[in-house]
Amino acid sequence: MSTVTSSCSLLPQFCTNDIPSSSASKPYRFSANPRICRIRCQSTSTDEKRNKSRNALDNVSNLLTNFLSGGSIGNMPVAEGAVSDLFGKPLFFSLYDWFIEHGSVYKLAFGPKAFVVVSDPIVARYILRENAFPYDKGVLADILEPIMGKGLIPADLETWKQRRRVIAPGFHTLYLEAMVQMFANCSERTISKLENLLEAKDEIELDLEAEFSNLALDIIGLGVFNYDFGSVTKESPVIKAVYGTLFEAEHRSTFYIPYWKFPLARWLVPRQRKFANNLKIINDCLDGLIKNAKDTRQETHVEKLQQRDYKNLKDASLLRFLVDMRGVDVDDRQLRDDLMTMLIAGHETTTAVLTWAVYLLAQNVYG
Repeated sequence: MSTVTSSCSLLPQFCTNDIPSSSASKPYRFSANPRICRIRCQSTSTDEKRNKSRNALDNVSNLLTNFLSGGSIGNMPVAEGAVSDLFGKPLFFSLYDWFIEHGSVYKLAFGPKAFVVVSDPIVARYILRENAFPYDKGVLADILEPIMGKGLIPADLETWKQRRRVIAPGFHTLYLEAMVQMFANCSERTISKLENLLEAKDEIELDLEAEFSNLALDIIGLGVFNYDFGSVTKESPVIKAVYGTLFEAEHRSTFYIPYWKFPLARWLVPRQRKFANNLKIINDCLDGLIKNAKDTRQETHVEKLQQRDYKNLKDASLLRFLVDMRGVDVDDRQLRDDLMTMLIAGHETTTAVLTWAVYLLAQNVYG
């Protein structure tokens, strides 16, 4: 899930003379004459040690950790946090606290589940690029498979190789050039929204994580599906379903027992019924978009597809490229899995980066 919940706003122009000394606990006041926008970035304090009593659930967690999580890994630090650290706030708040305490590589153990958390870029490159094959996707694939099927993230190696070879040609130069203009157009919506809010009030407070998430979803909708969610300016049922699906994935990644696999859980447990309904809303939307694309298919070779005038095409989406590509008769299910992966995973990572970027900029302001 996304990392920082920020109550912030940015303006095209501001006066740095109005900015106080950098501190995460103080609001930043950006002036753009004559309007004022207050920036308050919420984060956990890294200056104060957590002094928190553990409850019965935490004690049970530590017992399970000692018996079931496999012990220590060499000299790697072990974060044996309280289970209550995972509730009531975004997961990455707790991950950040443990990063400050244990460093850029540590083992996170909660009961029967244990993870190695890596934030060191050199180690991450070694794991993901230089020595990727000794690892499997473990709990990630198990959690995401009901959502993304055999999409690029949870897919096995052979499926991943096949689908990557098919999808990669779609990100060619002319497509990317057209997308840059679309990015700008979508960003203008967000800017206009903020300006309209500032016209109505002298001061505003915004959750920038939500704003960036809406922006990223609109961009992915247009760039991948040729579908305008319009989530920057309105609440879409599909977008609500996407958020609900992400929350369920986070819940499953941190919960002790995979109760959702039990017979009848899908119908008896309210949150599982809601999860199934959210998936149906998203799948119905994607199935309709795939059907429309296939009904208007204009099959041709990859080279011809890459030479289209993407800046003037009515439908310049990646879905159109994949459907029109000659020699690739992918079934609707696999196409749906690929699109679902881009929708769910693509917007969430972008949102996290943008939110962290603003958070760090707000803490490190230079005149």
